Amino acid sequence: MSQEASGNQQSTKRTNQPRSRSTILAMRSLDFSQTMFLIQTVQVGIGLLNLPRVIVEAAGHSGWQGIILAGFLVQIAIWIMVVLLRRFENLDIYEIARRVLGKWVGNLLGLLFAFYCVFATGLVARSYIEVVQSWLFPTTSTPVFFLLFLIPCLYCATGGARVLGRFAVVTFFATAWMLILMFAPAREVQLDYYLPLFDAPIDKLMAATTKVSASVIGFEMLLVVFPFVQRKDKVLLASSIGIWITQVIYLMVTLVAIGFYGEKFIEHLISPTLHMFKIVQLPMIERMEQIGIATWSFLIVNTTGTYLWAAGRYLHTLTAWKERTCIYLFVPFVIGIGLFPRNMFLLDEFEGYLSLAGYFFAGLLPVLLLLLALIFKKKGGVKEDSSPQEEKEESTAS
Repeated sequence: MSQEASGNQQSTKRTNQPRSRSTILAMRSLDFSQTMFLIQTVQVGIGLLNLPRVIVEAAGHSGWQGIILAGFLVQIAIWIMVVLLRRFENLDIYEIARRVLGKWVGNLLGLLFAFYCVFATGLVARSYIEVVQSWLFPTTSTPVFFLLFLIPCLYCATGGARVLGRFAVVTFFATAWMLILMFAPAREVQLDYYLPLFDAPIDKLMAATTKVSASVIGFEMLLVVFPFVQRKDKVLLASSIGIWITQVIYLMVTLVAIGFYGEKFIEHLISPTLHMFKIVQLPMIERMEQIGIATWSFLIVNTTGTYLWAAGRYLHTLTAWKERTCIYLFVPFVIGIGLFPRNMFLLDEFEGYLSLAGYFFAGLLPVLLLLLALIFKKKGGVKEDSSPQEEKEESTAS
């Protein structure tokens, strides 16, 4: 009995001992698939619902070629991001900005990036609510709907990077089945609607590429999530696969929409993707677009939760506050931004400003920081992924 008791005491001591830093970081790290799906699902927000119409308005029936061009531009941007992030090892965009630009300028730039994430959270959530109210619940109060929708977004954001990575995997497989709904309109496409193939002028094709780029913004979250990636040597491959999955989905939906509706008719549809869902007829399901809108909430929660978490990381890296507390402090700003637009015209105007900010933070900022880091020979990083307080919380929770 004495040996048994002493053995139990020793096992209890081993269990109560705090986990090592490497073990805790491994628990909080994102594996290859989680990194890939996180980048991919954050990109697919509300823009896909209107993308075919936006592209046709910009470059006609040949606007689908802008999707391919946008894919290559995003690939270049991802490569530049990875070069920058690998140069500073375990630092995120906030720490890199402070190290390259100095404390004051770096903190100011980090604050702008954080508020960009806050704006993205509020406007993406509000845009989805507008779709839900237009198609499902036209009499529901917008503020009430918005506040209720923030609950799951906030829950995912406060879960941290690992929860967001797992939810991204679930989101992909929970929404990928909707591509099957494209088979019904795809069987009725008319090939004449695609001809002539390469008649779009360069200026209009570049305009379509710009419109597509606004819909694929979201990959800049790699600048924040990079310290949590487990295989940093594979992050370029994971991110590249993620963005090209998005491009293939966008290209498939746009080609089907153009071939089904035609250039003239598609310009009069607000959400061509949802209208194609209405064509699908299944037993016991009268309106398939309602199922599609409800399922789309997975993507919106994943996108808004990731952006809100990224905003909270700014205060977390700047102060000794808990990550969850930092996220809560940004929630009032999200509510104010989401409820401020009184009509769709103002909401579209705000989304245009958000797209311009996305071009800067996703395309220009990494280039600027990389050039300055090379000029001033800034490199390396000693900041670790979790603070002692986070280690204590992890070991206590386990």
